[in-house]
Amino acid sequence: MDKETERPSGLTGELRDIAGCFRVKGRAEDAFAITKGYVNRTYCVVTRDDDGTVSKYLLQKINTNVFRDVDALTENFRLTTEHLRDRFILPGSHGGPSVQTAVETVDGGMYLRRGGCWRMMSYLDGVYSLDIPDSEETFFETGRAFGKFAREMSDVDVNDVKTVIPHFHDTPRRYRDLEAAVARDAAGRVSSVLPEIGFVREHAPRLGIIGSALDSGMIPYRVCHNDCSLNNVLFDATTHLPGAVIDLDTVMPSTPLYDFGDSMRIGTNTAKDDEKDLSKVSCDLSMYEAYARGYLGECGSMLTEAELLLLPYAAPVITSEDGIRFLADHIDGDTYYNILYPGQNLDRARTQLALLADMEKKLPEIKKILHGLYERQGLPVPDGFYAARGGWDA
Repeated sequence: MDKETERPSGLTGELRDIAGCFRVKGRAEDAFAITKGYVNRTYCVVTRDDDGTVSKYLLQKINTNVFRDVDALTENFRLTTEHLRDRFILPGSHGGPSVQTAVETVDGGMYLRRGGCWRMMSYLDGVYSLDIPDSEETFFETGRAFGKFAREMSDVDVNDVKTVIPHFHDTPRRYRDLEAAVARDAAGRVSSVLPEIGFVREHAPRLGIIGSALDSGMIPYRVCHNDCSLNNVLFDATTHLPGAVIDLDTVMPSTPLYDFGDSMRIGTNTAKDDEKDLSKVSCDLSMYEAYARGYLGECGSMLTEAELLLLPYAAPVITSEDGIRFLADHIDGDTYYNILYPGQNLDRARTQLALLADMEKKLPEIKKILHGLYERQGLPVPDGFYAARGGWDA
């Protein structure tokens, strides 16, 4: 399961005891720390039964600072995986389920409380992940995978799914958090980032275009993944086709527009996410078309005309949100995101804001791309599709 980097760490007595509290095959004999991941502490646990059969499992210590309601988190996971187990089959899964499944405790529970909250899941082998797409075809297949996920979850009652992280995608709230950080100026950095603050303030009236549509009922709440990074799709090492969608902790009521926008923010950027040379940052429209073609081909028919009307603004909104969050963290003294060098959060913020500026410039072309896809896929082109909306087209 190469979404993460595996590093041998040995099997401590604590990990052996915890693994033994779950219904695994055999006895734990080794463990590997999985070091790429920012929220939960994760291990691959290797077991061997009496006849020598080796099995692997994913063991996680849940970060309860982020996920305060572990019962809601695990219930969402159970509901999602049970709903998708027999119907969400991606082409690289070789006919098996394209989501992980939970391993119960020996007492039949979904997680274990022992010095924290622990859970066990199936381990997916023979797969790999990417942080950025290596081709248009890869990004097209990623769009298909997330689109199929959205479609298969569309008949789940949104009222049955808990909100595990309130205000997760609340862009105006993120802007208010930025202004609070500016007022605090905790690290004395505000004077050095006035151009970036001014750029964000200029965009503040535009940030609520999707959230206000949700709040007013113009677009519906749906059950969404909410973290549609490319590295949350695992590709089969043999066929190089999507085999699974992982990291389901953020599945909760939201809108597919945020999922679509987050994928575009990551996959269309022509530069790395902390690029210092901002001339390298742009929105690759060929990548945009590839992902949108795959995504809409799978779930476009379930979207309302109002959702299709707002789809061009999804990527700018989410790109704004991430730029704001990086900038606020830099101003606060790098208290949230891990950094590898001083100023990395500022580089990240500048990259997102440069990408936003390019997306804005290319909005007419983005609309033409989506218009063409709507027509080719038999989707309605909403009235006023090309009209200025929410200030983004100004």
